[in-house]
Amino acid sequence: MIAGHRGAASLAPENTLAGFKKALQSGVKWIELDTQLSADNTPIIFHDETVDRCTNGNSRVADLSLEQLQALDAGSWFSKEFSGERILTLEQTLAFFMENDLNMNLEIKIHHAHQVQPLVEKVAKVLAKINFPNEKLIISSFSESALEHCHQVMPDIRLGYITKHNPLPMLEKLKSVNLYSVHLDYKILNQKMAKEIIQAGLKLVIWTLNDLQQASKFRAWGVDMIITDKPDVFAQA
Repeated sequence: MIAGHRGAASLAPENTLAGFKKALQSGVKWIELDTQLSADNTPIIFHDETVDRCTNGNSRVADLSLEQLQALDAGSWFSKEFSGERILTLEQTLAFFMENDLNMNLEIKIHHAHQVQPLVEKVAKVLAKINFPNEKLIISSFSESALEHCHQVMPDIRLGYITKHNPLPMLEKLKSVNLYSVHLDYKILNQKMAKEIIQAGLKLVIWTLNDLQQASKFRAWGVDMIITDKPDVFAQA
C-alpha cells in the first residue's frame, strides 16, 4: 500500500486540503498527516511546533487560537498557485476523508509531554463526533505515552509506533497498548529487522521513501505500507 506523506508533499503544501486532493488524484487510498492542538484546544492539522516554515506567520502553534491559525496563508510558501490555502481542523479533514473514502494514518504530534493527555482526549472526541470508521484509521506517534493514552481512551483504534531507531527493544513494552504497526525511517530498516517485526505479528510501515527503485526491495522484505512525498509516482508503479 502507498500512503501520501502529509498529503502529497512534493506536489502541494503539506497537511492542506490541496495536498489531500493531490494525493486523492494520484490514486492512493491512504494519507499520512499530523495533528496538534491550537491555543483554544482544537485539534488542527499541522506538523511543526511553529507556523514559521509553512505559513506567513511567526509563532508557536500552541500559542495561536484556531481563528488566528486559520487566518494564516498556509500555501504561498510552497508556490503562488496555493496562495490562500488554510490550516484545517481535524474535524474538517475527517469529513473530507469520509466523503472521498480515504484511509487516514493520523500522527499524534507531541512537542512537549504535557500535550499528550489534552490532545489525545480531544482527538478521541472528534473521532467519536464524526464517527470515523476504525477500519480506515491508524493512529501513530513517536510518543509512547501518547500511544498508551490512546489505548486507554480509544481501545479499539489501531495504533502505530513511529521511530527513527531500532524498534525491537521497545516492542515488549508496547505490548500493553496492543500495538498494530511499526512505522520506521526506511534508512534504518534491514531485512533481519523487518523479519523480526513481522514475526512479532506487526504491520511494517516505512517513511519517507521517494526513490521508486527501492520500493521492490522493501516490498520483498514484507513492508506493508510505504509513505511517500510522491504518491503520484508510486501509485502508478
